[in-house]
Amino acid sequence: MEIELVYRAYRPLLLSIAYRMLGSVIHAEDVVQDAFVTVQQQGIHKESSSVRNLKAYLCKMVTNRCLDYLKSTRKKRELYVGTWLPEPLVQNYKAARESVSAVEHDPLQTIELEDTISYAFLVMLDRLTPIERAVFILREAFEFDYGDIADFLNKTDVGCRKIYSRLKRKIQDEPEVELTPSVQSEQLTLRFLQATSSGDMEGLLKMLSHDVALYSDGGGKVVAAVKPVTSSQRVLAFIQGLLSKGDGAGIVRLVKVNGQLGFVLSGPSEAFPTVVSLAFRNDCIERIYILRNPDKLQHLNLG
Repeated sequence: MEIELVYRAYRPLLLSIAYRMLGSVIHAEDVVQDAFVTVQQQGIHKESSSVRNLKAYLCKMVTNRCLDYLKSTRKKRELYVGTWLPEPLVQNYKAARESVSAVEHDPLQTIELEDTISYAFLVMLDRLTPIERAVFILREAFEFDYGDIADFLNKTDVGCRKIYSRLKRKIQDEPEVELTPSVQSEQLTLRFLQATSSGDMEGLLKMLSHDVALYSDGGGKVVAAVKPVTSSQRVLAFIQGLLSKGDGAGIVRLVKVNGQLGFVLSGPSEAFPTVVSLAFRNDCIERIYILRNPDKLQHLNLG
């Protein structure tokens, strides 16, 4: 098979695996690109190659390169300033509703339109060990057989089954990753924006769950809360503080953040925007994610 055909056939799948593993669009693209370079240099895609299942071979290669990357950056993550949040998949709200036909022309767009993992769920995945994450992603998101997963990770079938079973029980007990139907979550997000724009702090407080938590990621490069802000009263005070500092020149733009309605804040004095995603439970806001680290926003293209 020609390398161009291999690239078009498998790049969306490999990008989806790498993005879920790394929580980074930029690094996912690097890993996948390096994998294709290896395939071409070693002639793995050719009929004369000893590789009989190219899809499985590529998935194994990308998964293990992601594991290597996570291992190599572990110390860097430990020294990260403040809360670490994954890079979001952000798409223009109008384009997300109208550009389904564009999927076949842009493999990365395929991830954006079809990715079923919410941003809150992606944050939860980051708390798993790299091996746990690999097992869960390969089984839950891509329905690989346990035999294939065991081969990818040099584990046994039984071992992979036990890891997956344990994670399923753990995740089911995680309140923050419960997904609200998209239409309902959109209405709640719009209510949140209406309350903040009109200064309806009483209405906003009613929307916050008692144990709501707000996470802000500036990466030590822009101003952000270093520690999570917890409880409805503290989160409300934090939002009031942000609103009081506004100069009225900011722009709020509706977007899709990992398939769910979110918004982007931008102002004339800031080089990069701020991406905000909300997670709901029982019609209340359970988590607020504010991403400000410019290194994680370079891939945005909302023109």
